[in-house]
Amino acid sequence: MTGKKGSSDEIVGAVLAGIVEARHTYAAWTGNNGYFAWAPEYLITVSVAQAVWDWCAPLTVWPEFRLGDARRDSGAHAFGQAGPGHLDGNRRADLLIYRTGSRPHAVVEIKRNVEGWGRIATDIERMRSLVTGCGSSFELGLVAFNCTHMAGTGERERSVLRDRLARMADYADDVRLPGWRCRLSHGSINHDGHEYWSAAAVVLERTRRPPALPAETARYSACEAGRPQVPSPP
Repeated sequence: MTGKKGSSDEIVGAVLAGIVEARHTYAAWTGNNGYFAWAPEYLITVSVAQAVWDWCAPLTVWPEFRLGDARRDSGAHAFGQAGPGHLDGNRRADLLIYRTGSRPHAVVEIKRNVEGWGRIATDIERMRSLVTGCGSSFELGLVAFNCTHMAGTGERERSVLRDRLARMADYADDVRLPGWRCRLSHGSINHDGHEYWSAAAVVLERTRRPPALPAETARYSACEAGRPQVPSPP
């Protein structure tokens, strides 16, 4: 994807920038007295959608897209050992991103505030079930969120949020997904007078496409081999 408008890095950067912009918007609305940890999720979602459009056009952004339709449009043939029923097709993706044509390129799930991996483990599992079907057009999946620690100014308080992000990064690195890389990306740690916060996203990024297999049965057996592991905190 290097060199393309709307590369993985550009999309991730746009998503994080959208969360930051939502923080600024919420601060303006509340006279900088509101806790961003309590900001409505829809505000963050709309801000992220706008940022992706501004940074990565001509990519198109579709809010509230049914997961079943997204999976169908991706062209996936099989969905791993869990089977198609593992994904509730009636749920909706917060943002579905298309590059060209009718096949989706990326999906973004927005969380209002996340204090640890346990709050997003099921979202990561659902994300991988959507994007990793054999033959899927998806190249990128993100679970994006604001991470907050309510506290006064101080290095010890800042370190609480820094350590929290480091633990989530370790969990992301432990996700094993053949052909994909999982990582945590986050912005700087900020303090707004009453809370530390950082924009962050767990990123599932395709690293390679599986080789084409000549036989239909071989295609399905290859898709079902080696179910990925998505760790949950103890």
